[in-house]
Amino acid sequence: MPNRFEGSQTVGYASSDGGRTTSERVLCLFDPGEPADGQFLQVAESLADGGRFVVPVRDATVAESLKPSSSDATADYETRFLERPPTVTAEWVTDVVDRFDITVIFDIRDRKSMLGGGELALASGGSHVTVTRGSELDGISSVLVPVARGPHLDSTLDMARALAESDDAWVDLFHVVEEGETEGDVDDLFEYCSDRLLGFANFDTWRYEREGDESPAQAIVDQSSYYGATVIGAPKKGRLREFVGGSTTEVVQSLCENAVVTVRSGDVEVSRLDRRLGEFLAPKR
Repeated sequence: MPNRFEGSQTVGYASSDGGRTTSERVLCLFDPGEPADGQFLQVAESLADGGRFVVPVRDATVAESLKPSSSDATADYETRFLERPPTVTAEWVTDVVDRFDITVIFDIRDRKSMLGGGELALASGGSHVTVTRGSELDGISSVLVPVARGPHLDSTLDMARALAESDDAWVDLFHVVEEGETEGDVDDLFEYCSDRLLGFANFDTWRYEREGDESPAQAIVDQSSYYGATVIGAPKKGRLREFVGGSTTEVVQSLCENAVVTVRSGDVEVSRLDRRLGEFLAPKR
């Protein structure tokens, strides 16, 4: 039976990106009642610039209010509206990911993931971005982006850029120096980040030296209070270890006063046990 909300609309817009070489296909999950001009919906739209924006909604009225022409979209993308099921399950998301060749799941539902937001990435194989709401009210003017070498760095930088562009915000790339790490190591990391940002100029780099027993998580939490949002990659360690021992990301999500955008790349290899754990913990509501 055909879905009565499923359709497409293309919107013309001259993107300010200038350097992006790939287009994302974004599935945006949000709670009913989320305003069409909500800042994180705009971030999802920005991320889909040049690609596809898939939006599950409950009725045609909501679909109409979320059309780019109604929500002052500032991006060029194809839009697909789907009827939202009563319960958004990992199985349903996986089907949508396969059907529309989704590359990013952007999850702004009002919930906290107990494992840093990666259940659907494991269940579907697509990159998964979750937002833990903070005290921001009228847009985001600055973004803190903790960076370190790891499998989620590229996706984290891409997400930070999309967020900054949607709100015309400044980005600080923040690296907590680890024991044994040289100045050259940190310079190489920042150079890589700069290359990945592809000409995006509104950023600075910050090499942070810890004091005493200060942990990387505490350093990030302390500095985050000066920013509108924090964009952080998910932990590199396995899901089982993350569940048992916690992670820097989990601490940041729990303690930061601002919005925390957590990025997990779905193309990172995981063990069979980690994958089963992710499927078990995937939201069933």
